[in-house]
Amino acid sequence: VEIIKSRFVKYSMIGGASALVDWGLFYVLAIILDIHYILSGTISFTLATSFNYFIGITFLFDSTTRFTKQNEMLLVFLISLIGLAINLFFLFLFSSWFLFSLMGSKILASFFTLVWNFSMRNYYVFKSPNF
Repeated sequence: VEIIKSRFVKYSMIGGASALVDWGLFYVLAIILDIHYILSGTISFTLATSFNYFIGITFLFDSTTRFTKQNEMLLVFLISLIGLAINLFFLFLFSSWFLFSLMGSKILASFFTLVWNFSMRNYYVFKSPNF
């Protein structure tokens, strides 16, 4: 249990940096440039997820897993694609149904995605973290 907590804390720190990338890009695209929030969310999430993957395998997860490198990247991509769907669903829900601001909705949606991404990467894709 302590190892899981430690991994989650480290993943949250890495995720926090990725979230800043995601939120910053989203703000520029959706708020400043007035690009539709779903497209803005897709672009910002995709770039932040790429950043997260490379930082994660460098500082947290062992890049050698039970999968080949190609399969590892494919699995991370598929997990991230589902994470994107979760993120966009909650972005839509909070902004369109609950009428929260776009930035508030984006930040809330990120927390739901964090749980999904950490769980799938920690328990399925990567066999051990780098400590």
